[in-house]
Amino acid sequence: MRWLLVFLIGLASFTQPSEARACSCMKITASEGLSSSYAVFTGEVTKIKPNTATKFGGVEITLQVKKVWKGDIGEQVQVRTAGSSAACGYNFVKGETYLVYADRDEADPMRVSLCSRTALVASAQEDLDFLGKPSQEFDSGARRKSKDGEANNKDNCSASPGPTGRTGLGWTLLFLAGATLVLRRIA
Repeated sequence: MRWLLVFLIGLASFTQPSEARACSCMKITASEGLSSSYAVFTGEVTKIKPNTATKFGGVEITLQVKKVWKGDIGEQVQVRTAGSSAACGYNFVKGETYLVYADRDEADPMRVSLCSRTALVASAQEDLDFLGKPSQEFDSGARRKSKDGEANNKDNCSASPGPTGRTGLGWTLLFLAGATLVLRRIA
């Protein structure tokens, strides 16, 4: 009887997804954020949807880019982030404008983490002061202007969301094990 309980508790612990662990970040400066990022830009969130591009899930966010300090990105860009803050996913809100620090790797062409300095523009004055004049700004048309004032039509888009959990399965198994033990003691 005791071995059954130990076995079921052990089984339940294996069903817990990795996102159940809390995200832990080391605080970085605006300078470190700029140097460690693939792209740094401001953009308004126009769409948020589940990421189906990878098996890891998460969220894909489409942003209308306004200003660019680093990176070769277009007027519209998609970024990916994990599905929850426990997995270091950044919580974007549609219609809000953000200062985005994005990373890049083979799995996620543009990835944003809770550990980056990504923030609402309204809360990012220290970073905006540090960054100074952007290298590119987008006007109301589909063209961007560089520092030299030249127009460019390049667009570079992609995105991805975070993992989905199965925490209910672990709790269900644990509950069933407890219920089984209680019923056996009563009988």
